[in-house]
Amino acid sequence: MKNTLFYLALILVLCSSCSKKTYSTLYNDNLVLEQNDTRYYLPKDLLKFEIIYTLNEPRYQKGDIDRVLKMQPTKITIEDPIVMRRLSVPDTSKMFVITGKQLSESFFVSMEGCQENPELEKTTSTSINKKDSNVHDYSSFTTSRMETKMYDAVIELKNNMPEIVSKKEAERSLNTISFYKSQFKILNEDFQPYVKQYKVKYTVIIDPLQLYNKDGNWSSIEGDDVYHSIFPEHIFEGKGDLNDIVTVKVTQPKADLLDELVSEEPIEGIIYRNTSPLKIEIALNDNTLSNDTLALTQLETFKTISVKDFEATSLESVLLFRPKAFINIADTIPDFLEDVELLDFDSDKISEVSQIAIKNKYKEKLKSIDSLIESLKAHKATL
Repeated sequence: MKNTLFYLALILVLCSSCSKKTYSTLYNDNLVLEQNDTRYYLPKDLLKFEIIYTLNEPRYQKGDIDRVLKMQPTKITIEDPIVMRRLSVPDTSKMFVITGKQLSESFFVSMEGCQENPELEKTTSTSINKKDSNVHDYSSFTTSRMETKMYDAVIELKNNMPEIVSKKEAERSLNTISFYKSQFKILNEDFQPYVKQYKVKYTVIIDPLQLYNKDGNWSSIEGDDVYHSIFPEHIFEGKGDLNDIVTVKVTQPKADLLDELVSEEPIEGIIYRNTSPLKIEIALNDNTLSNDTLALTQLETFKTISVKDFEATSLESVLLFRPKAFINIADTIPDFLEDVELLDFDSDKISEVSQIAIKNKYKEKLKSIDSLIESLKAHKATL
């Protein structure tokens, strides 16, 4: 009788000891949950890009008239820094369960509004290379194709002047250049061209390890790298020509190893993921803007951490998302979102600066034409 009581007491002590421990396991549909068991997700990182596009609309003034200059289309450029934010959201591909001793609610991140939680957002700003930040040649936004062809012909004549070997050829060249000059002056002095600017902020959120094939966003794999191209031409349909492509290159990690930690057998402690930095490069056309490392919490191998260490840790990877609802929870975390916002922007200063720059460029070209005419006259006199 004494032995029986001893064994019963021992079992009670062991059960009491076990109830004070915390265990984690991978959830499956056949798992029977106790009332106090807690489901949770580990985090994954999405990348949020904010790109400001500048619409350079060619316009002209003639007296009281101010109209669109239809000689050239509106050219869309990127002139402002590109901002990248890392968003930590629940990785709904795997759910885990905590059994035994439970954690306080304060150790869980709510699924509601998690993408807007500033504590889960890390910002990195990348700046456009200085050579791309210089003042634009605004005349290129307003120069007509006819004017470009005429001035190219002027430069060609200047380069080929030694090949003019008779007075007749020299006279013909002078007549051609004089005609170009008269047309050039009509195209530039009959009105005052300038550039009016508008700014649009395009926001896109992507999972850097997913492959996309959507309007304005597509992906590819080359070797160990995943390339994401951002070119939202569809949002500017009928508004201008977009030529700038933003490319995000992410070093593709090796496939996750689902080791013995990720099983249906309870493991003491909290299951989390150990992260290590990977390479991420952001480029504008052929110009690299940023080449850095970034840790993504959906990568690397699974590990465990004791409750004591978990309560004292500052590891970003040890975020636990507790779902508020169990049905269709994956639908609440899309891996692709985009948004367009027209920004308030005062274009008056740019209009004034562009008008001055265009006028100066015109004077420079006219001076070059006059110089060629004088050179042709002198060359003709020697023939």
